[in-house]
Amino acid sequence: MDRSSRPSPLAAVLVTDVLGRVLLLRRPDGRWELPSAAVRPAEVPEAAAVRALAEVCGVAADTMRPAGVFEEGAEDGAEPARWHVFALSAHAPGALDRLVLPRHTTHAWFFTDNLPGVSPATVRFLRTHAPARPHLPRPQWLATTPRAWLCTAAVVTAPDGRLLMVKSRVREPDRRPDAGRWNFPGGVLDTHEDSPTGAARELREETGLDRPPGPLLAVVWQHPAPGADHPIVQFFHDFGTADPAVVRLGCPDGEITDWAWLRPGEELDAAAGPARGYAARQALAARASGRTATGAYPPGP
Repeated sequence: MDRSSRPSPLAAVLVTDVLGRVLLLRRPDGRWELPSAAVRPAEVPEAAAVRALAEVCGVAADTMRPAGVFEEGAEDGAEPARWHVFALSAHAPGALDRLVLPRHTTHAWFFTDNLPGVSPATVRFLRTHAPARPHLPRPQWLATTPRAWLCTAAVVTAPDGRLLMVKSRVREPDRRPDAGRWNFPGGVLDTHEDSPTGAARELREETGLDRPPGPLLAVVWQHPAPGADHPIVQFFHDFGTADPAVVRLGCPDGEITDWAWLRPGEELDAAAGPARGYAARQALAARASGRTATGAYPPGP
Protein backbone atom coordinates (compact mmCIF):
# COMPACT_ATOMS: atom_id res chain seq x y z
CA MET A 1 0.00 0.00 0.00
CA ASP A 2 1.22 3.47 -0.86
CA ARG A 3 1.63 5.18 2.52
CA SER A 4 1.23 8.59 0.85
CA SER A 5 -2.37 7.67 0.06
CA ARG A 6 -3.31 7.06 3.69
CA PRO A 7 -5.06 10.00 5.42
CA SER A 8 -3.23 11.82 8.19
CA PRO A 9 -3.64 10.09 11.56
CA LEU A 10 -5.99 11.65 14.07
CA ALA A 11 -5.78 12.02 17.82
CA ALA A 12 -8.93 11.89 19.91
CA VAL A 13 -9.73 12.24 23.60
CA LEU A 14 -11.96 9.84 25.49
CA VAL A 15 -13.25 12.05 28.31
CA THR A 16 -15.39 10.30 30.91
CA ASP A 17 -17.02 11.46 34.11
CA VAL A 18 -17.31 9.53 37.37
CA LEU A 19 -20.54 7.90 36.14
CA GLY A 20 -18.71 6.48 33.14
CA ARG A 21 -20.43 8.72 30.58
CA VAL A 22 -18.46 9.76 27.50
CA LEU A 23 -18.14 13.35 26.27
CA LEU A 24 -19.22 13.76 22.63
CA LEU A 25 -19.37 16.86 20.44
CA ARG A 26 -22.00 17.48 17.77
CA ARG A 27 -20.82 18.67 14.37
CA PRO A 28 -22.85 21.10 12.24
CA ASP A 29 -23.94 18.17 10.02
CA GLY A 30 -25.54 16.45 13.04
CA ARG A 31 -22.95 13.71 13.50
CA TRP A 32 -21.46 13.25 16.98
CA GLU A 33 -17.74 12.62 17.57
CA LEU A 34 -14.99 12.55 20.16
CA PRO A 35 -12.88 15.71 20.64
CA SER A 36 -10.19 15.25 18.00
CA ALA A 37 -7.67 16.82 15.63
CA ALA A 38 -5.33 15.71 12.87
CA VAL A 39 -1.80 14.86 14.00
CA ARG A 40 0.61 17.37 12.51
CA PRO A 41 3.93 16.36 10.91
CA ALA A 42 6.55 15.65 13.57
CA GLU A 43 3.87 15.83 16.30
CA VAL A 44 3.37 12.85 18.59
CA PRO A 45 -0.26 11.67 18.93
CA GLU A 46 -0.47 12.48 22.67
CA ALA A 47 0.54 16.10 22.04
CA ALA A 48 -2.07 16.27 19.29
CA ALA A 49 -4.73 14.98 21.71
CA VAL A 50 -3.82 17.62 24.30
CA ARG A 51 -3.98 20.27 21.56
CA ALA A 52 -7.30 18.92 20.27
CA LEU A 53 -8.96 19.21 23.68
CA ALA A 54 -7.79 22.83 23.94
CA GLU A 55 -8.76 23.76 20.38
CA VAL A 56 -12.20 22.16 20.16
CA CYS A 57 -13.30 22.37 23.82
CA GLY A 58 -11.23 25.13 25.41
CA VAL A 59 -10.00 22.69 28.07
CA ALA A 60 -6.36 22.48 29.15
CA ALA A 61 -4.91 19.09 30.05
CA ASP A 62 -1.30 18.25 30.85
CA THR A 63 -1.17 14.50 30.44
CA MET A 64 -3.42 11.69 29.27
CA ARG A 65 -3.07 7.94 29.18
CA PRO A 66 -3.26 5.92 25.93
CA ALA A 67 -6.65 4.27 25.50
CA GLY A 68 -6.22 2.50 22.17
CA VAL A 69 -6.11 2.78 18.40
CA PHE A 70 -8.78 2.12 15.76
CA GLU A 71 -9.18 2.61 12.04
CA GLU A 72 -12.14 4.13 10.27
CA GLY A 73 -12.76 3.81 6.54
CA ALA A 74 -14.14 6.65 4.47
CA GLU A 75 -17.62 6.33 2.94
CA ASP A 76 -16.13 6.74 -0.55
CA GLY A 77 -13.92 3.68 -0.09
CA ALA A 78 -10.69 5.64 0.43
CA GLU A 79 -7.92 4.37 2.68
CA PRO A 80 -8.95 4.23 6.36
CA ALA A 81 -7.74 6.83 8.81
CA ARG A 82 -5.99 5.75 12.01
CA TRP A 83 -7.28 7.20 15.28
CA HIS A 84 -5.04 7.39 18.37
CA VAL A 85 -7.27 7.75 21.42
CA PHE A 86 -6.14 9.05 24.81
CA ALA A 87 -8.17 8.97 27.99
CA LEU A 88 -8.95 11.74 30.46
CA SER A 89 -11.17 10.49 33.25
CA ALA A 90 -12.78 10.89 36.67
CA HIS A 91 -14.44 14.25 36.16
CA ALA A 92 -17.35 15.04 38.44
CA PRO A 93 -20.73 15.36 36.68
CA GLY A 94 -21.01 18.87 35.27
CA ALA A 95 -17.32 19.67 35.71
CA LEU A 96 -16.81 20.17 31.97
CA ASP A 97 -20.23 21.55 31.06
CA ARG A 98 -18.91 25.02 30.23
CA LEU A 99 -16.96 24.32 27.08
CA VAL A 100 -15.83 26.65 24.32
CA LEU A 101 -16.93 25.00 21.04
CA PRO A 102 -15.65 26.89 17.98
CA ARG A 103 -16.30 23.97 15.58
CA HIS A 104 -19.30 22.19 17.11
CA THR A 105 -22.90 23.12 17.89
CA THR A 106 -23.21 21.47 21.30
CA HIS A 107 -21.88 18.73 23.58
CA ALA A 108 -23.42 16.04 25.77
CA TRP A 109 -22.50 13.05 27.94
CA PHE A 110 -23.57 9.53 26.95
CA PHE A 111 -23.41 6.02 28.32
CA THR A 112 -21.95 3.63 25.76
CA ASP A 113 -25.21 1.64 25.52
CA ASN A 114 -27.06 4.81 24.48
CA LEU A 115 -24.77 6.46 21.92
CA PRO A 116 -26.22 8.92 19.37
CA GLY A 117 -25.26 9.21 15.69
CA VAL A 118 -21.54 8.39 15.86
CA SER A 119 -19.65 6.35 13.29
CA PRO A 120 -19.77 2.53 13.54
CA ALA A 121 -16.00 2.42 14.18
CA THR A 122 -16.42 4.83 17.10
CA VAL A 123 -19.25 2.69 18.49
CA ARG A 124 -17.06 -0.41 18.41
CA PHE A 125 -14.17 1.37 20.10
CA LEU A 126 -16.24 2.96 22.86
CA ARG A 127 -18.06 -0.27 23.66
CA THR A 128 -14.69 -1.93 24.17
CA HIS A 129 -12.69 0.81 25.90
CA ALA A 130 -15.13 3.12 27.71
CA PRO A 131 -16.57 2.29 31.16
CA ALA A 132 -19.73 0.22 31.40
CA ARG A 133 -22.95 1.77 32.67
CA PRO A 134 -23.06 1.58 36.47
CA HIS A 135 -26.07 0.49 38.51
CA LEU A 136 -28.22 3.60 38.90
CA PRO A 137 -31.29 4.49 40.96
CA ARG A 138 -34.42 3.62 38.98
CA PRO A 139 -35.45 7.22 38.12
CA GLN A 140 -31.96 7.98 36.76
CA TRP A 141 -31.84 4.66 34.92
CA LEU A 142 -35.21 5.33 33.27
CA ALA A 143 -34.09 8.81 32.22
CA THR A 144 -30.95 7.52 30.49
CA THR A 145 -32.06 4.17 29.09
CA PRO A 146 -31.68 3.76 25.30
CA ARG A 147 -34.49 5.10 23.12
CA ALA A 148 -35.60 4.24 19.58
CA TRP A 149 -38.02 5.67 17.04
CA LEU A 150 -40.83 3.10 16.60
CA CYS A 151 -42.14 3.44 13.06
CA THR A 152 -44.52 1.57 10.80
CA ALA A 153 -44.94 1.35 7.03
CA ALA A 154 -47.43 0.05 4.46
CA VAL A 155 -46.27 -2.11 1.56
CA VAL A 156 -48.57 -1.76 -1.46
CA THR A 157 -47.61 -3.04 -4.90
CA ALA A 158 -49.05 -2.65 -8.37
CA PRO A 159 -49.91 -5.83 -10.32
CA ASP A 160 -46.56 -5.50 -12.13
CA GLY A 161 -44.60 -5.39 -8.84
CA ARG A 162 -43.95 -1.66 -8.54
CA LEU A 163 -44.11 -0.24 -5.02
CA LEU A 164 -46.29 2.66 -3.93
CA MET A 165 -44.06 5.42 -2.53
CA VAL A 166 -44.82 8.91 -1.23
CA LYS A 167 -42.91 12.15 -0.93
CA SER A 168 -43.39 14.31 2.19
CA ARG A 169 -43.40 18.07 2.36
CA VAL A 170 -40.14 19.31 3.90
CA ARG A 171 -40.95 22.09 6.36
CA GLU A 172 -37.46 22.94 7.59
CA PRO A 173 -33.82 22.06 6.89
CA ASP A 174 -33.36 18.34 7.50
CA ARG A 175 -29.87 16.82 7.75
CA ARG A 176 -30.99 13.20 7.52
CA PRO A 177 -29.46 11.42 4.50
CA ASP A 178 -32.86 10.38 3.08
CA ALA A 179 -34.72 13.65 3.78
CA GLY A 180 -36.83 14.79 0.84
CA ARG A 181 -36.63 11.41 -0.95
CA TRP A 182 -39.35 8.90 -1.73
CA ASN A 183 -40.56 6.83 1.20
CA PHE A 184 -43.06 4.15 2.10
CA PRO A 185 -46.45 5.35 3.34
CA GLY A 186 -45.85 5.31 7.08
CA GLY A 187 -44.53 7.17 10.08
CA VAL A 188 -43.96 7.16 13.82
CA LEU A 189 -46.35 5.09 15.92
CA ASP A 190 -48.61 6.90 18.35
CA THR A 191 -48.07 6.13 22.04
CA HIS A 192 -51.07 3.78 22.37
CA GLU A 193 -50.97 2.30 18.87
CA ASP A 194 -49.74 -1.06 17.60
CA SER A 195 -47.88 -1.35 14.31
CA PRO A 196 -50.67 -2.76 12.06
CA THR A 197 -53.13 -0.12 13.29
CA GLY A 198 -50.54 2.60 12.77
CA ALA A 199 -49.68 1.36 9.28
CA ALA A 200 -53.36 1.41 8.28
CA ARG A 201 -53.77 4.93 9.68
CA GLU A 202 -50.65 6.23 7.92
CA LEU A 203 -51.72 4.65 4.62
CA ARG A 204 -55.17 6.24 4.90
CA GLU A 205 -53.80 9.66 5.87
CA GLU A 206 -51.03 9.76 3.24
CA THR A 207 -52.73 8.13 0.26
CA GLY A 208 -56.48 7.94 0.92
CA LEU A 209 -56.41 4.14 0.66
CA ASP A 210 -58.54 2.60 3.42
CA ARG A 211 -57.89 -1.11 3.76
CA PRO A 212 -57.14 -3.55 6.59
CA PRO A 213 -53.53 -4.43 7.38
CA GLY A 214 -52.13 -7.76 6.29
CA PRO A 215 -49.27 -9.82 7.71
CA LEU A 216 -46.10 -8.35 9.16
CA LEU A 217 -43.49 -8.66 6.41
CA ALA A 218 -40.32 -7.26 7.94
CA VAL A 219 -38.79 -5.54 10.94
CA VAL A 220 -35.79 -3.37 10.06
CA TRP A 221 -33.44 -1.73 12.58
CA GLN A 222 -31.56 1.33 11.32
CA HIS A 223 -28.53 2.92 13.00
CA PRO A 224 -28.89 6.50 14.33
CA ALA A 225 -28.51 8.98 11.47
CA PRO A 226 -27.04 12.48 11.72
CA GLY A 227 -29.63 14.72 13.32
CA ALA A 228 -31.79 11.83 14.56
CA ASP A 229 -29.70 10.58 17.53
CA HIS A 230 -31.77 7.41 18.05
CA PRO A 231 -32.07 4.20 16.03
CA ILE A 232 -35.21 3.52 14.00
CA VAL A 233 -37.15 0.27 14.38
CA GLN A 234 -39.68 0.01 11.56
CA PHE A 235 -42.45 -2.56 11.03
CA PHE A 236 -43.49 -3.24 7.41
CA HIS A 237 -47.03 -4.58 6.87
CA ASP A 238 -48.52 -6.07 3.72
CA PHE A 239 -51.46 -4.15 2.27
CA GLY A 240 -51.70 -6.14 -0.93
CA THR A 241 -51.94 -4.85 -4.49
CA ALA A 242 -53.66 -1.88 -6.07
CA ASP A 243 -54.08 -0.86 -9.70
CA PRO A 244 -52.45 2.55 -10.33
CA ALA A 245 -54.91 3.16 -13.17
CA VAL A 246 -57.89 2.75 -10.85
CA VAL A 247 -56.99 4.06 -7.38
CA ARG A 248 -57.19 7.77 -6.61
CA LEU A 249 -54.47 8.93 -4.26
CA GLY A 250 -54.64 12.03 -2.08
CA CYS A 251 -53.63 13.59 1.22
CA PRO A 252 -56.12 16.13 2.63
CA ASP A 253 -53.71 17.83 5.06
CA GLY A 254 -51.00 18.43 2.44
CA GLU A 255 -48.33 16.46 4.32
CA ILE A 256 -47.70 14.38 1.18
CA THR A 257 -46.90 16.28 -2.00
CA ASP A 258 -46.53 13.46 -4.54
CA TRP A 259 -47.03 9.74 -5.13
CA ALA A 260 -45.18 7.31 -7.40
CA TRP A 261 -45.06 3.62 -8.27
CA LEU A 262 -41.39 2.65 -8.31
CA ARG A 263 -39.82 -0.58 -9.49
CA PRO A 264 -37.78 -2.37 -6.79
CA GLY A 265 -34.07 -2.44 -7.47
CA GLU A 266 -32.00 0.31 -9.03
CA GLU A 267 -34.95 2.63 -9.69
CA LEU A 268 -36.18 2.55 -6.10
CA ASP A 269 -32.67 2.68 -4.61
CA ALA A 270 -31.87 5.81 -6.63
CA ALA A 271 -35.13 7.53 -5.76
CA ALA A 272 -35.57 6.50 -2.12
CA GLY A 273 -32.03 5.81 -0.94
CA PRO A 274 -30.19 2.59 -0.04
CA ALA A 275 -31.81 2.15 3.38
CA ARG A 276 -35.33 2.09 1.93
CA GLY A 277 -34.14 -0.05 -0.97
CA TYR A 278 -32.84 -2.55 1.58
CA ALA A 279 -36.17 -2.50 3.45
CA ALA A 280 -38.08 -3.05 0.19
CA ARG A 281 -36.00 -6.12 -0.65
CA GLN A 282 -36.55 -7.54 2.84
CA ALA A 283 -40.31 -6.94 2.71
CA LEU A 284 -40.82 -8.34 -0.79
CA ALA A 285 -38.69 -11.41 -0.06
CA ALA A 286 -40.81 -12.02 3.05
CA ARG A 287 -44.02 -11.71 1.02
CA ALA A 288 -42.68 -14.29 -1.46
CA SER A 289 -41.52 -16.73 1.24
CA GLY A 290 -44.35 -16.26 3.71
CA ARG A 291 -41.86 -15.71 6.54
CA THR A 292 -41.27 -12.43 8.38
CA ALA A 293 -37.81 -11.00 7.75
CA THR A 294 -35.59 -9.11 10.15
CA GLY A 295 -32.50 -7.07 9.38
CA ALA A 296 -30.36 -4.05 10.14
CA TYR A 297 -29.13 -1.23 7.93
CA PRO A 298 -26.28 -0.66 7.57
CA PRO A 299 -24.76 -3.85 9.02
CA GLY A 300 -24.20 -3.44 12.75
CA PRO A 301 -20.96 -2.27 14.39
